[in-house]
Amino acid sequence: MSIDDATLAKARAAWDACLQQEREAQEAQQRLTAARKEVAAFHRRMAAAWENLSEEARAQVAWTAQHTAGAAPVEAALLTLQETAETVLFEAGRKRRGHYSGVSLEAIRAVARALGLRSYGSGSGTKPLPDERLLLSVCKQFDERVSEANVRSALQGIPRK
Repeated sequence: MSIDDATLAKARAAWDACLQQEREAQEAQQRLTAARKEVAAFHRRMAAAWENLSEEARAQVAWTAQHTAGAAPVEAALLTLQETAETVLFEAGRKRRGHYSGVSLEAIRAVARALGLRSYGSGSGTKPLPDERLLLSVCKQFDERVSEANVRSALQGIPRK
């Protein structure tokens, strides 16, 4: 079960690209979380400022918004700020078990696709399929933490054509 250098380089490129994409996604999530805090603080300041305005000042702002093209009521803007702060905090889905091992199942899948592997996981911990053994040996070269269980899980996550 040896693999030529060109195929190994292709697999390494797929692995690295997937890990880079995951790092960028994590950084984007961190930026969103920081922005959420700023948006939430801005929302609180704006809501407090609106509440502290006199009835006369509120009526003037409402009249101005009504007579300005494209303007919306302040209440709508405050609601938008609040919903934006809540939405940005939301993280879709749950973390996969592979996430907790520190191994990227998506990177393993990317390597499997790069190698053109066709098995979809045996589900058996005692006798891995040849594609599973090959994928494990290749991925172990990239990250020592990769286990047979990671490979089986990753292969089972590849959609069938």
